[in-house]
Amino acid sequence: MKIFKRARENRNILKEINYADVFNSTISNSKWLHDKSFSPTSYAIGYPLLYVLYRILDEQQPGNILEFGLGQSTKLFHQYADSRKEARITTLEHDEEWIKFFSGKSILPSNAQLIKVECEISKYRNFRTRTIKDLGKHVDHSRYDLIVVDAPTVLKRYSRSQILKMIPGNIDPGHFIIIIDDSQRRGESDTCRELERKFRELNIEFYRNDYSGIKSSALFCSADFRFLTTL
Repeated sequence: MKIFKRARENRNILKEINYADVFNSTISNSKWLHDKSFSPTSYAIGYPLLYVLYRILDEQQPGNILEFGLGQSTKLFHQYADSRKEARITTLEHDEEWIKFFSGKSILPSNAQLIKVECEISKYRNFRTRTIKDLGKHVDHSRYDLIVVDAPTVLKRYSRSQILKMIPGNIDPGHFIIIIDDSQRRGESDTCRELERKFRELNIEFYRNDYSGIKSSALFCSADFRFLTTL
C-alpha cells in the first residue's frame, strides 16, 4: 500500500509541476497581471487552480466575484480589479491577523471589498461543520458570476457548506462558475456532492471537473461555461 501511495503522490507532484509551467507560460505576456509572484503551498490554492482562475478572468471577464478566504487568489483578483474597473470583487475572511498582514502589503482596489466575518459551528445532516455566520448579511441578494470557496477552516464533514445556502439565490442558474478548493478531502467532497444534489433538485444544468495537482479543486459551471471543464 505504501508503494501505491508514494506512486500516487509522485504523480500528483508531476501534475503540479506541469500546471506551474503552463501557468507561468500563460501569464508571461499578460497585459494586466503585473505582479507575477505567487506562492502556492499546501495551505493555499495550487497551480492548477491559479491557472484555471487566470483563464477565467482573462478570457471570460466575470463582473461580480465572491471569494471565501483571503490568499493567493486575492492577489490575482485584485490585479484583475485594477484593470477592469466595472468588475466587483468581494472577499470574506475570518482571520483578523491575516487581514492585517495582507492589507499591509498591498493597496485595496476601489472596486474590491475585504470583509471581516465570523465563523460559527452549525449542523448539516447531523454533522458538526464550520460555516460563515450571518452569511445573508454579507451577500444579500447579490448574484455572482464566479464564487471561489476556500474558507473557513474545516471540520471533518460537509466543510464550507455555506455555499449550499447560496443556491439558487446568489447565482444566475444559466450563467455561473463555482469552485470549491480542496475537493480531495472528505469534508469538501461531502459539500460537492450536496451541491450536485441541489442543482439536480432545482433542475439547474451544470457541468463539473476536478483540477488536480498536489491537491484538487472542483469546478462547477453552467452550460455556457462548459469549455472550462476541459482546460
